[in-house]
This record gives sequence, C-alpha cells and structure tokens, in this order.
Amino acid sequence: MLPSIETSHFELKLSVRDYELDSFGVINNAVYQNYLEHTRHQFLESQGLKLTAYFEQGLSPVITKAEIEYRSSLQSRDEFIVSLELTLLSKVKFIFLQEIRSIPNKTLILTARITGTILNSSGRPFFTCCVSKLAYSSYFQNKKLMQRV
Repeated sequence: MLPSIETSHFELKLSVRDYELDSFGVINNAVYQNYLEHTRHQFLESQGLKLTAYFEQGLSPVITKAEIEYRSSLQSRDEFIVSLELTLLSKVKFIFLQEIRSIPNKTLILTARITGTILNSSGRPFFTCCVSKLAYSSYFQNKKLMQRV
C-alpha cells in the first residue's frame, strides 16, 4: 500500500544553469517544464512516495494535460522558486497548480495547471490511497467553492 500525502503545498528553490540556455541566451519552454516536473517529483518524495513504488504495484502516474502561461523569463544563473499546490479534480484526476517566481523580487515567470491521473495495469484510471487523505478534503472544499459561484 502507498502512503498518504500529508500536505498539499511545496516549494523548491532552483537556479538557471548556463547549459539550459539556447544559442540566443533564452531558456526553452521544455526546460521550464523540466523545472515543474522536478518539483513535482521532489514533492512526492518529500511525502514518502517514490515512482518506483507505483511501478512495482503496476500503477503508472501520467500527465493528461499541461496548461502553461509564460509571463516573463529567467536569465543565466537566476535563482527562483517553484511552488506547487495539489488538489483533486475528480475521484481519479488531480491537479498540480504551479508557479515559478524569480528571487529576490518574486517576479512571476509562469503559472501552470498540470492535470494527471494514475493508471492501473489495464491502462484504466485508478484512485489510489496516496492522494485520498488530501484529495477528499480539497475535493469537497472545491465543490463548496464552485457552488458559491
């Protein structure tokens, strides 16, 4: 059995490495996506969840949709924070809401809404206990918010 997620918020401090720049001195959008993915993996590991544990049980976490809005750009050797908030969209889909902000001025670099699910060995969505503790509380909280709108 996989452990439950204890918290839904996480931050990771990173810095731009020179080799991540293209020949024009710009960070490619794929590099930003790597920053987001690295943060998601670090978050899961901080909660005691390792992808190998999923694979050993025949489960595959997958991203089903990535929505990214680029607002500004980072430069070589800039330091930045990638923040993450995990919430539940449905019984089988979850969302990572992520932001990248520069340090120290906290300029918004990008916002992202990454939707995912966990597939069982048959390739069907599977609701696992690892998100259940957080998921139910955030799911019902979101339902209440949606009803107010």
